[in-house]
Amino acid sequence: MKSYFIFAIVLTVVYLVYYAVIIVQDLYGKKGTSKTDEEIFNLGVPEDEQSITVTESDTGFSIGEEKFETDVTPTASPATQEAEATADNGAAAVAEKLERLKVQAEEQMEETPTYLSDAYTADELYKAMISKGKTDGRPELEWKPLKDRL
Repeated sequence: MKSYFIFAIVLTVVYLVYYAVIIVQDLYGKKGTSKTDEEIFNLGVPEDEQSITVTESDTGFSIGEEKFETDVTPTASPATQEAEATADNGAAAVAEKLERLKVQAEEQMEETPTYLSDAYTADELYKAMISKGKTDGRPELEWKPLKDRL
C-alpha cells in the first residue's frame, strides 16, 4: 500500500475513536452542570473617569471650561428667508436681497475654462457609447474600448 492510504486509514480510525469518546462523555457525563452563554469582558477603563461636556452656540463652541470662537457667520434657513421677505412686504427688497446673494456667490466662484464647444448630454453620450461613437448629425467620436487595450 502507498503511504497515503495508510495515513487515510489511520486518520479514519483516530476520528472514529475520538467521536466515540465524545459521544460517551455526552451520554454518561455530568448532567447537572450547565454553562452560561454570556461572556464578561474587562475593558480596563477606570470607573472614576468623568465625561467632559461639549456645548455649541451661534458664535462657537466650548469643551469643558475652554471656549472657542468660530469665524463662520450663521446662515439663515430658507424658512427664515421667506419670513423676512413677507415681513418686508415689498418685491424691491426681495430683489435687492437676491442680487446681494448673487454677488456673494459669484465672488466665491472660480473661473472654469471650457474645452468642449459642442458638449454632449448624458443621454447623447450614452447613445454614442452604444453606437461606438457614431451620432446623428455630429462628428464621429474616436472610440477606444478598454478591451482593445488589454
